Amino acid sequence: MKKLFLLLILLVSTIGFAQKGKTKAKPAASKNVVLTTVDNISAEIISEKAGKRVVLFVKKEGKVDTLEVKKLDKVDFKPTNFTIKSFTTQGKKFYHVNWKEEIKVDTKLKKENGFVAEDQIWDTETKTLLLGNMHKSSHIKETVFLDKNKTASHDVEKNRSEGFEFTLNPDGSFVLKTKTQNSTYVYNAASSKYEMKGAPKASGTKKKK
Repeated sequence: MKKLFLLLILLVSTIGFAQKGKTKAKPAASKNVVLTTVDNISAEIISEKAGKRVVLFVKKEGKVDTLEVKKLDKVDFKPTNFTIKSFTTQGKKFYHVNWKEEIKVDTKLKKENGFVAEDQIWDTETKTLLLGNMHKSSHIKETVFLDKNKTASHDVEKNRSEGFEFTLNPDGSFVLKTKTQNSTYVYNAASSKYEMKGAPKASGTKKKK
């Protein structure tokens, strides 16, 4: 009986020692993904408990400011041509942030190819977003059925444009354009904002013969 008792103690001690000897592997710390850098600014994708974000890290005078560019809903955020360019207007230096995301849908009934372009203008000195604009452009080809039983169909092709097309001018003003109108915005140093210059102008209209 004593031998059995000692054997059980040794067995429990061995199991306990083996469990203590096992070390849990720590999850690898996720690294930031650097998209681009310019001057003292770095655009990066950071991972947090709440999710992923695209931010600008702005280094100045021994400290770093963090400016949020975009919260990411998609896990596989793969922008193309992510750029940051500086420009000057009204004696102020701003930064134009631009990127595109590809649109691709390929099913039996619908094919769509295009892109979503996002443009932002930042005043990094005051940590202010002066403009945030999104424009979607795509070509769609889809099969449309002509009856409820889906016995007859025909293909429909169309171009779709949503939002405003953005153009930054050399003087630091910018244009927001749709198929029907375009508006020019200039920076007002007194209000520290971009303001519309005049009334919107008609665009893309064709004269009837």
